Amino acid sequence: MERAESGGLPVLRLKGRLTLGEGARALRGCISDISAEGHKFLLLDLGEMSYVDSFGLGTLVAGYNSLRVNGGAIGLFQVPERVRNLLEMGRLTTVFRIFGTEQEAAAGFQG
Repeated sequence: MERAESGGLPVLRLKGRLTLGEGARALRGCISDISAEGHKFLLLDLGEMSYVDSFGLGTLVAGYNSLRVNGGAIGLFQVPERVRNLLEMGRLTTVFRIFGTEQEAAAGFQG
C-alpha cells in the first residue's frame, strides 16, 4: 500500500489482495491515521487489486464509517470488474462513490 495525494486529498494505492490478515490491518491503520490528521475524505486506488474477500469489504466499510462520523466519505477509482461486482452484490455502490480515474475522484470531492 502506498500513500499519495491528489487535489489536496489523501490517496491510498492498494495492491494485491485485501483479505483477513496484514493487508486489512494495515489499511485500517492508515485510514485511522488519515482520519486523526483531520481529513474527511479519502480516495482509494484499486487499480492493482487482485482480490477482495468479505473481510476486506468489511474493512472498507469500517473505514468509511470512521470518516463518515465527521461528515466524510471514501471515493474508489480504477475499480477492477471483479471487485465492482462484489460491491454491487453487497449493495456497497450506494456507500462508496466510484469513479473511473484519479482525476475524476479528486474533482468529485472538491465541491
